[in-house]
Amino acid sequence: MYLLGLCLLGSLSWTRTAASLVLCSVDKRTAPVGGSVTMQCKLHSAEPDVLQVTWSKQSGDFAGTIATSSRSYGQRFLGAYSHREVRLAGATQDLSAITIGSVTPGDRGCFQCIFNVYPQGASMGSVCLDVTEARISDPHLDVNRSEEHHVISCSATGTPAPTISWNLTGTPEQNPQDYSITHPDQTVTVISNFTHSPSGRRERINITCVVHHPALASDIVLSKAIEDPRDDPIEREDPPVMAVVAGIIVLTAIIICLFLVIVWRRKRHQKYQGCWTDTETSQETEKMNEIIK
Repeated sequence: MYLLGLCLLGSLSWTRTAASLVLCSVDKRTAPVGGSVTMQCKLHSAEPDVLQVTWSKQSGDFAGTIATSSRSYGQRFLGAYSHREVRLAGATQDLSAITIGSVTPGDRGCFQCIFNVYPQGASMGSVCLDVTEARISDPHLDVNRSEEHHVISCSATGTPAPTISWNLTGTPEQNPQDYSITHPDQTVTVISNFTHSPSGRRERINITCVVHHPALASDIVLSKAIEDPRDDPIEREDPPVMAVVAGIIVLTAIIICLFLVIVWRRKRHQKYQGCWTDTETSQETEKMNEIIK
């Protein structure tokens, strides 16, 4: 009984030791939907005698053996991966790599590489795969205008984070500022904006925002033209100055009208007064003539 216990203890110790002999290139890989990913593991042993290498999926939408490579049967692909774009490679018998093409969300999970070594038995290592779904919402280009300055903003939301660049007809007064917001669903909103101050002369500025993202077959290009609202010199005057000028003009017109009315009335009065004086003089002359007669 004591001997049996020692044998079991030795067996367990050897299993842990054997399992620790397999080292994988990384513990976790990340791949986008539609891309490809390679996972690689290496057996560390003084004199490896590998009978078979097995790759199995331990978690995710599918669990089970997906590929084997042995001396007797060569390479075989099984289960959900039998009709997939999958390759096994290994320069030596102690190195194995599996490549999965056209990655789908169902590939997300942990994979195990098992080396069946004679006479030690199975040694294994694992790699977990995370799949990112590339998606993007409709980008926006907005211009908030005022007489003092324009705020130009371009934004886009997606996974992974989009990239925004600018094509401008001139050099901006300041470099665009970029901000990012990560949402609970792991999508990221990227906002890029800058401020433009009108020069006061007639000008037309063409602004182009370019959005780059893996989910796009080609970049999204958004363009707008900005007209300086203060092209007209009169329109460029400040409203208070315009009001004062208008008031002065109206007041001057009223004064001129009053002056003309006063002059006209005075001339008319002088005309009537002259006529009345001539009449009186004529009457007195006639009276004197009658007396003389």
